[in-house]
Amino acid sequence: MDVVWDNAVGLSAILLGLLVVAGLAVLGIAGFRLWRVVRRAQTRVTEAGAALTAEADRLQASLAALPDRQAEMGAAVASLQRRAAALGVLATSAGQAAEVLRAPLRYIGR
Repeated sequence: MDVVWDNAVGLSAILLGLLVVAGLAVLGIAGFRLWRVVRRAQTRVTEAGAALTAEADRLQASLAALPDRQAEMGAAVASLQRRAAALGVLATSAGQAAEVLRAPLRYIGR
C-alpha cells in the first residue's frame, strides 16, 4: 500500500490518461455514428429535393403551355359555337320543311 501512496501523482496521471483516452474513444464512436446518420439524412434530402425540382419543372412547363392550351380551347369553343349556329339553322329549316310536308294532311283531315 505504501507503493500506491508513494506514487500517487504518477498513478493519478496514468488513471486520468486512461479515462481521457476512454472518453475520446466513446466520443469518436458517437461522432462516427452521428456522421453516418447525417450522411444518410443528407442523401434522403437530396433525393427529395431532386424529386421536388422535377415536379416544379413539370408544373412550370405545364404553366408555360397554358396560354397555348387556352388559345386552342378558345378556337375549339368558337368552332363549336359556329357548328351550333349551323345546326340551329338546319333544325329551323327541317321544322319548316316538316310543316310544309304536313300541310296537305290538313286538307285530308288527318
